[in-house]
Amino acid sequence: MPTVTLVLSLIVGAILSASESNPLVPVPQRRNVQRGKAYFEDYCAACHRSDGRGVEDEGPPLAGSSWVTGPDTRLIKIVLHGMRGRITVGGKTYNREMAGLAASLADSEIASLLSFVRKRWGGQTVPVKSITVSRMRSAFRNRTDYWTVGELLRDR
Repeated sequence: MPTVTLVLSLIVGAILSASESNPLVPVPQRRNVQRGKAYFEDYCAACHRSDGRGVEDEGPPLAGSSWVTGPDTRLIKIVLHGMRGRITVGGKTYNREMAGLAASLADSEIASLLSFVRKRWGGQTVPVKSITVSRMRSAFRNRTDYWTVGELLRDR
């Protein structure tokens, strides 16, 4: 009997969770995006702002940026190792450095963060997978420098 109660509790909980914001989005994916939003606020919003519009002379906007809608591997590289160089977004050129977060965030955390960014400002509905982040981390495990804009633009 306790097993039946537990199963019913889990089913009711899933139904209630599914109706919270969008019943068409699976609960695990929604939670992943929610975690990603928290990571974004902690690590990215200071330069890119919570609304994704960027900060003058600090961080370029994410909203409407082809960098957000481009290859997920490009964004993974940026978050893992950082980037430097002149980058033009929305007709404005930025020339700042962005530090990498490889030492601060696990692969699943980076995947959540980038899934949030791509969904919020790129309209991407397919989440970034932790395994993709793991593969990129492994492939470039010996990299110590920031990525340059030129190197990243070759990633298509």
